Amino acid sequence: MTATAIERQFATFRRGVIRDEILRSFRVGLRQLTNPDTNLAFTELEVATSTARLSRWYIEADALDLVLLTVQQRDLYFTDQARVDRAATSFLTGYHGLMWGEFKLSAVGGSGPIDAPAVPGTIFVGSATVPDAAAVFGTDPAGLRYQVLFTATATAGGLSDGTTDGAQLQVQGIDTGPDTNLDVAAEILWSNGPPGAPEPATVITKFSGGVGIETDAEFARRLLDRIRKKQAAGNNAQFRAWGREANAAVEDAFIYATALQAGSVRVAIMQKRGNVQGPLGRIPSIGTLTDVTGYLTPPASPVVPVPPLVVVTGVVGESVDTTLGLALPFGQSNGWDDLDPWPGLGTSAPVYTDILSLSSQTSFKITRGTGSIDLPTGVTAPSLMAWNALTSRWEALQVTSAGLDSGDVFDVVLSVAPAFTLVAGTRISPDTDQRDLIAETTEDYFDGLGPGELVDLTTDSRAHRAYRAPRPNEDFPQRAGSALLSRLRDSLGAALADSTQDEISLTLPTVPSDPVDEPNLLVAGDVAIYAI
Repeated sequence: MTATAIERQFATFRRGVIRDEILRSFRVGLRQLTNPDTNLAFTELEVATSTARLSRWYIEADALDLVLLTVQQRDLYFTDQARVDRAATSFLTGYHGLMWGEFKLSAVGGSGPIDAPAVPGTIFVGSATVPDAAAVFGTDPAGLRYQVLFTATATAGGLSDGTTDGAQLQVQGIDTGPDTNLDVAAEILWSNGPPGAPEPATVITKFSGGVGIETDAEFARRLLDRIRKKQAAGNNAQFRAWGREANAAVEDAFIYATALQAGSVRVAIMQKRGNVQGPLGRIPSIGTLTDVTGYLTPPASPVVPVPPLVVVTGVVGESVDTTLGLALPFGQSNGWDDLDPWPGLGTSAPVYTDILSLSSQTSFKITRGTGSIDLPTGVTAPSLMAWNALTSRWEALQVTSAGLDSGDVFDVVLSVAPAFTLVAGTRISPDTDQRDLIAETTEDYFDGLGPGELVDLTTDSRAHRAYRAPRPNEDFPQRAGSALLSRLRDSLGAALADSTQDEISLTLPTVPSDPVDEPNLLVAGDVAIYAI
């Protein structure tokens, strides 16, 4: 980010300003002199000709302007280096970082659960230290390595399907980066597996927590927080900094002092999303939690001395369902696909349209929003899309036909089943080519929120100490609301003439019934959009 002149303590000049000032001064001087050839004052034509474009004096002034601009750019560059949030990599790490004793965090590998088929009784040796030569590890098809974190024994019917023999294991990448965030059903072939496990293991849920080396922006943010909040004697700011430096996958750490008892510290961490889509993208993986727990929990912690009771947890996602009305162009690539988008926005609850029941993945019934319009005259195959709540994305549906069944119920037939499994309650919206941009903007909005409180700040006697740090008014607000519409206006630009938020199921995270539980975090649930 480059500062503007108004933010600086010195003036800056655009290209040509100095050149024009030099030529202006030259013209003023000529008008006060006598032409030696005529012994008369220089005429205005002679003055203009001598300073015209590509004249000798113009070329000299233009060259001086270029030289001074080069000097100015150097000054601007060094001025930026004085600011942590503007410094280039070399100054950020080699000057600011060294001054505060901070360094960029190393890349880490993704982690998650796998199904490992094996003969009952087979032992998979694990280790929370990555890498560990004694632990079982395997490789994916790309040759990236993954280590078992916790020792487990195969049992009869021990896999996630409940019928196949084996063990469900937690593994973490020995190799690092976003490529270690394996997708569901990806295979890991054992490199030093036990004799009773000859078959490859498969990923149960998408891995997360695999990130590259800390970026300049991430490092600058962490460094600025250290400068702004004094860290000392294990205060909230220091525990927050320790939590963030424990693992590069940690987006932030939230501190709840004395929430459990006097002398206790609750640390809840959020994970960087990376390349993971969906509402669980910021929920910390087992590998991230293991690393942070080991780093912060005494007596083995390298930074926290005995005796504090430190409990490290993740956060729990609370789904927020929302229905939006968007005034986008009809029948255009920057708006709705159809000239008459259907279904419409309901006038009373429920205002959205969703699947009522399914005969198959290509034949189902939908219930339109209460008060929504009928199918437009002559339309038998409207452009529709369905919301996939697992990935927080829409998928366009290949509609063959749609027609009224009875009341507010319509039959929909598809030519091809969608890539994800439709279920009763899946929300249906009119299709738009802007579906991915709107979905990504919605996900980004929820990614700016932080977890809620662990105790009720209005009634609990611990509230004066156990409030969330950093506070919501300082960083990572808790509340969801109409600010989403502002994000959409920024993303869609002039194409969005107006917008409304017609339904939102939850605006503030609920407080757990017991502070032993993890704090709640608002995440995107079911989303539907309609034309207004």
